[in-house]
Amino acid sequence: MPVKVLNVAEKPSVAKEVSRILSNGAARSRRGRSQYNPIWEFCYTINGQQCDMVFTSVAGHLMELEFAAQYKRWRGCSPLDLYTAPVIKDVPPVRDCSYLQLPQCSKCAAKTCATCSACKPASCKDSRMH
Repeated sequence: MPVKVLNVAEKPSVAKEVSRILSNGAARSRRGRSQYNPIWEFCYTINGQQCDMVFTSVAGHLMELEFAAQYKRWRGCSPLDLYTAPVIKDVPPVRDCSYLQLPQCSKCAAKTCATCSACKPASCKDSRMH
């Protein structure tokens, strides 16, 4: 059974070009949650393991920041309380993927993996492409 690998590029044009190269032009695209970040899919083999590659890109922020529940309602507290209220950092879940694949040369790759690991330790198995 193939392993599903999520690949994250810095921008959509990089996701498209790397997908085209790795798939020998056979990558299929579909629309994701954002119209600006298409998802490219193709089969690939890594270290003898058949993989279903899913390639997308980032736009905006990796993490979500929220106030604790008692501070979320508009009229639930004084606005001044928000200056000292605790902020909860979270990485939204990525469903049905075994690995988070990041470009080896990316300066943000290490930071991205560290951020994912800090919030959800099991979410990032750093398996960078060589």
